[in-house]
Amino acid sequence: MRPIYLVSKTSHHETEGVIHIPILSIHFLTPSIYFSQYDGIVVTSKQGALALSHYSLDWERLHVVCVGESTAQTMRELGVKHIETANGYGEGLLDVLALQKDHQKWLYCRPKMIASSWPSRARERGMVIDEVIVYETQCNQEMKLVEIASDAVLIFTSPSSIECFQERYTLLPTHRIVVIGKTTKNALPSGIESMQSENTSVESCVKMAKELAV
Repeated sequence: MRPIYLVSKTSHHETEGVIHIPILSIHFLTPSIYFSQYDGIVVTSKQGALALSHYSLDWERLHVVCVGESTAQTMRELGVKHIETANGYGEGLLDVLALQKDHQKWLYCRPKMIASSWPSRARERGMVIDEVIVYETQCNQEMKLVEIASDAVLIFTSPSSIECFQERYTLLPTHRIVVIGKTTKNALPSGIESMQSENTSVESCVKMAKELAV
């Protein structure tokens, strides 16, 4: 059976038999935010949700649109009641935001680097979207080098995880690769084949990886 490696920021509670490689580190930022100016918040990652927990203001009263279910679950754990969930992709946010007729001004709590251009497309459709950088992702320089088997199944959960992985390792033709979504898939080097998980979740990635590992 092939060994499975999860190349991501954090491990996951349902990854038994999967080796986690903490390739990324997160640095939270706390810029001044006047939440009273907005009708709602857009969050596209668990880290974006956790960044909001550093604020003591009453931001939980706002309507929140999350990119997918895992992000929405983190927001529920933070006490948010009014949540709408997209299909796991940045482009899916446009359809959800278009339905929020009673909420006119949105704040996108984002990482320093983003791979999707959905905010500009939202503005082209007349939506009011402000952006604030609440965290940045960096390669984890303190991570000890883990030996990667040549027949490994590799799970990548973001473009950043691919970038940092390639700083330390080489993607081999013998590796089987699972990616969490289209944006991550497009971040792979040209000619590298991969399988995209059925859903944009770590659970779905692990399920596919285990099928490939047999």
